[in-house]
Amino acid sequence: MAATLDRRLILLLAGVSALGSLAIHMFVPALPSIAGEMASNPGTVQLTISLYLLGLGGGQLAAGPISDAIGRRPVLLAGIAIFVTASAFAAAAQTVEMLLLARLIEAAGAAACLISARAMISDLSAREDTPANLAALTSAVLLSPTIAPTIGGALVSLAGWRSVFVVLALSGLAMGVAAAWLVPRRSPPGQPPHLLRSYARLARNARFRGYVAGNSLATSALFMFLSGSPFLLIGQYHLTPAQAGLCYVFVAGMAIVGTFLVRLMRGQDAFRIGLILVASGGAAMLATALLGGNGPVALIAPMLMVGLGCGIVSPTGAAGAMHAEEGIAGTATSLAGAIQMIVSAGVTAMMIAIGSASLTPLAIAIFAAGLAATILAPRERSIR
Repeated sequence: MAATLDRRLILLLAGVSALGSLAIHMFVPALPSIAGEMASNPGTVQLTISLYLLGLGGGQLAAGPISDAIGRRPVLLAGIAIFVTASAFAAAAQTVEMLLLARLIEAAGAAACLISARAMISDLSAREDTPANLAALTSAVLLSPTIAPTIGGALVSLAGWRSVFVVLALSGLAMGVAAAWLVPRRSPPGQPPHLLRSYARLARNARFRGYVAGNSLATSALFMFLSGSPFLLIGQYHLTPAQAGLCYVFVAGMAIVGTFLVRLMRGQDAFRIGLILVASGGAAMLATALLGGNGPVALIAPMLMVGLGCGIVSPTGAAGAMHAEEGIAGTATSLAGAIQMIVSAGVTAMMIAIGSASLTPLAIAIFAAGLAATILAPRERSIR
């Protein structure tokens, strides 16, 4: 099939794919303000992260088969509409319960956007152009954490936490208008056969399980940091939301560095090396906490190592899971992504229940996730 993608459509789909990431990272600096305004404890407010990850994971499982059955464009436009509506609802929320519900629905919309955008790139690209076009979507998702926390922190400082959701709603609305104009109408590609049978094949595959477990636990380390760190950086260390946002930029920047290092690690078990870096960062943070260290440097310096490791783990883990079973790479990608978000949500919620508003429990959780990921990872010489 001849490629019908142009630069405008690629940029649009990249922006749509980044909406889900923006809704996480722009929101993180607002957590302490929400807890204060709604007179809620930090653990309850942190559930806005866990539920969002749960919705993002479950939404991927639902959106993939639906887009195969009715087409990419309807799912993309519906996902944007859900995202915009839920963001507006979150901006107007008067209780934590209303905000939690809005975040869950917002995540489902973001998942539909992500899955349909990825599938559309594959549908509309010539075979030789598909990797480069998909890389644009990946770059947008990876770059968003470097700018979103700073934007979110500035918005919270200038206009309050509700402004974060107003900006997200307006961004989604702009994407929706552009998508209605640029996204072509096409016939549905048809439901792929034996979806449940493909899931069963993957569940029996030890390599798939190892890559998904390692990738999911490494990702959960980052999300545990995102969930617990605002109450340390802002609540205990007395940084402004904008200053806290800058800390997240450094961590996200190291993750991007990690993705570039993968190209230099051919012939090595880059996946395991990345996981060791995640575990080592958690160990360094825990050692610092046990020795009485505290403050922004004690938290952020070890997280730079964790971020670097996650940047290596993410592409190598995705590639390993994708090629664990021949002929069902798309199904493997969707299932792995869903499991990754659901595991991150569950681990984050567990940490909230234990208590994470101090450095030591956060360090223990990150170290445990990295160590478990390293143990469960498959042993391979290279990732292809």
